Amino acid sequence: MISDKTLQEELIQLSDELEKQTIQLRREIHQCPELSFHEYKTSRVVMRELERIGIPYEESPQKPGIIATIDSGKPGKFLMLRADMDALPIQESTGLDFESQTSGVMHACGHDVHTANLITVGEILFRTRERWNGKIKLVFQPAEENGGGGREMIKAGLMQEKPDACFALHVKNGVPGRIFLKQKYLSSYSDSYTLTIRGRAAHSSTPEEGVDAIYIASALIMALHGISSRNLSPMAQSTLNVGTIQGGSAPNIIADQAVLGVMLRNVSKESRQAMRLQIETLAKGISESMGGTCEIAFRAGYPAVYNDIDFTKFVEQIFRGNAECLYSNIKDGRPENWLITDLDPMLGAEDFGFFAQEAPSCMIFVGTGGDAPMHNPNFQVDEQYIKLCTRSMALTAAEYLSCDQ
Repeated sequence: MISDKTLQEELIQLSDELEKQTIQLRREIHQCPELSFHEYKTSRVVMRELERIGIPYEESPQKPGIIATIDSGKPGKFLMLRADMDALPIQESTGLDFESQTSGVMHACGHDVHTANLITVGEILFRTRERWNGKIKLVFQPAEENGGGGREMIKAGLMQEKPDACFALHVKNGVPGRIFLKQKYLSSYSDSYTLTIRGRAAHSSTPEEGVDAIYIASALIMALHGISSRNLSPMAQSTLNVGTIQGGSAPNIIADQAVLGVMLRNVSKESRQAMRLQIETLAKGISESMGGTCEIAFRAGYPAVYNDIDFTKFVEQIFRGNAECLYSNIKDGRPENWLITDLDPMLGAEDFGFFAQEAPSCMIFVGTGGDAPMHNPNFQVDEQYIKLCTRSMALTAAEYLSCDQ
């Protein structure tokens, strides 16, 4: 824990002092949501605020990402903090006073909170930089929802200097005031296949002259759906879904082509590899055994977020050791079972996985209330818990850069 209790007290005091400012920033960003790789207004807000605070920054070669640096001027560790900025193609239905002013686009996943929160965390850490060691980079990332903005920023040089650790958080609907963290896998690998089955067209009155691509596709779909239950361990957390089928031109024509869109999600590298091998074996083998061929196109999606065991243990110790101050002056106080560590990995995707592939990382969820799920037009955040996000991230950073490990 922070040996200098006055630093801990100052972090909490600053989170109280800056709470209204953070909420106002969040509302400003919420009103002007932008889709992946189009977050230019949002990045201008970020740059405006960094300039106001006095934090130096640079624009990433991967537009419109922003990278800011807070250097204590003393030797020490290097910590990277990340927030995503993009919104979703959803028409908002909340009726809030600060509802989206962009038709068909909404912050329905809390990235407005993430961005405003990281700005405030940056201000707190900048004001206290003489009290900790090393340096921090604040990464404001585009395109988490669609396009892998984290991957693209890394390709553009974000990780040329490797951080000692990376930290991020995500709001979570419902469960107000609870913090969720776990060691090892937090999310899954999310990948897709496009399987193009080719046969030979013929009139339906002479089926023997053709090779029915739709018939092959139907056999392949049945086989693919058996992979999870017959080729993977029952303990593996994996799903496979054939979500689209396209083929045929007329009821009286034997189809010469059918295209399947397949989504696979796997928590572990091992199950992902096994599933990929079996998909490709079945696609080729079934198609050829029935007289056709199959063109296989694989698209790697987001890697699983892997929470480093040692770093995540350290984060848990920070939270447990600062439980009282984390929840001070939060209206509804600290709930029972406020720190949840025995959760299963989610099968959803999160591109913080690209950061976790580069350096020891930890991502947490913070319960921010609201009845509607994420990616829903009625998604809302109880703003009293934004301060809990701020404190969770600021305390983690200050503790990490004040310890000797």
